[in-house]
Amino acid sequence: MFDAEPPRRRDQKHIDSAIPASRRRSVDVARTALMVLALIAAVGYVYAQAPPPELTRPVNDFANVIDAESEAEIERRILALEQASGDIVVVATIDTFAPDADIRAYAVRMFENRGRGIGAKGKDNGVLILLAVKDRSVRVEVGYDVEEFITDGFSGEVSRDDMRPYFARGEYGPGLLAGATRIIARIAQGRGVTLTGVPQPANQVTPRVSGVSPWVVLAIIILIIMISNSGGGGRRSRMRRGPPYWGGGSWSGWNSGAGPFGGGGRSGGGGGGASW
Repeated sequence: MFDAEPPRRRDQKHIDSAIPASRRRSVDVARTALMVLALIAAVGYVYAQAPPPELTRPVNDFANVIDAESEAEIERRILALEQASGDIVVVATIDTFAPDADIRAYAVRMFENRGRGIGAKGKDNGVLILLAVKDRSVRVEVGYDVEEFITDGFSGEVSRDDMRPYFARGEYGPGLLAGATRIIARIAQGRGVTLTGVPQPANQVTPRVSGVSPWVVLAIIILIIMISNSGGGGRRSRMRRGPPYWGGGSWSGWNSGAGPFGGGGRSGGGGGGASW
């Protein structure tokens, strides 16, 4: 009778059986861990090597979808706002927000603009309008200093009502012009400035008034009441000094150098968007 099993395979079985099972498991675990670490390192390297493109202009059409006429008009209106109030609006188009999980995460990273931010120097007064063409998504990312005008609800409304109908028809330039115009006009109205050739929004925005905080007024009223009450009964009361100021200050800006429009700024984490 002949041996049905080849000698080489039989020898390999003898070798495997000579290695303890616990050692074989340890080797398998170590091999798997090395593969996972190598995969993580590769993904991290690719991600670190692919930051969002740098924003160097008012309109950054990386996806090449904006017509020349719309681009010129968007830029004109953006520069008009910058000259009147110092606020900055930037428009950008990309093919996809991958490898980020969603357009919001990508917009936050793009807003950082490789450490230079968007907005005037020392302020957080920038707005980013980001269109991801292949993902069929748009996002409005807002800096701290303009969140009082461009709220989350307003950002979502502009994305849905002003831009999305154009995008659904493939008219990216007109859609971005419509959205940018409404945001620009809203900021201008909130700042109390007039822009030539820019349609004004229908809804009024109360401009920010600098002066005494309403918390200070409330504290003064409470203090007066306390003084009035302490005067009764012929007793002398001892007043404690309260805090000199009630209410918080403004958000401090983050700035690490001159950005493309003369400053820095960070996203306030607010904004809104839409898909189609």
